[in-house]
Amino acid sequence: MISTSLSVNAADLYEIQQKWFDTHYHYWVEHVLFSFNWWFLLLLTFIPWIIWWTLVNKSRLFEMITLGLFVAAIAAFLDSVGVIWGLWTYESKMIQMLPELIPIDYSVLPVSHMLLYQWFPRWRSFVLAHIFLSAAGAFIAEPLFVWMDIYELHAWKHIYSIPIYFAIGVVMKWFVSELKMRTSK
Repeated sequence: MISTSLSVNAADLYEIQQKWFDTHYHYWVEHVLFSFNWWFLLLLTFIPWIIWWTLVNKSRLFEMITLGLFVAAIAAFLDSVGVIWGLWTYESKMIQMLPELIPIDYSVLPVSHMLLYQWFPRWRSFVLAHIFLSAAGAFIAEPLFVWMDIYELHAWKHIYSIPIYFAIGVVMKWFVSELKMRTSK
């Protein structure tokens, strides 16, 4: 019979945390580090930034970086929450100690959002482009990562990601546009 009143103290939690860390660390070293997926994630961390640097309008650099930093912060936060709540996990990560998927949260999402912000200055075209980006992320990129054994869904479906990707883009475009307008006065 399972007891509904569990007595757990801080020492027990620490021991469980250490066992969890040790298990995940050994798995990462033995199965992930320097594997194909690890190299793929490493490239996915740097290549978008190289592409971005060649395409970004350098006169709008501060504006673009502001948007990108906020997108990265929000994406990393939401990603961590999803992992902690058990909605998804990452079987392959570049850095084992961090819950989020660094190449997506700190490279692919910020760069793609910054480029859409730059290329589609009008709201109508931005919204249409962002609908496409959100759907491509949810129905192409995410299933690819599942197929590659990088990403595993538990209590999540790809379609749930569409409004989140979309909301991040729209809110950040509005926020940076407002910030730009207020600071230019």
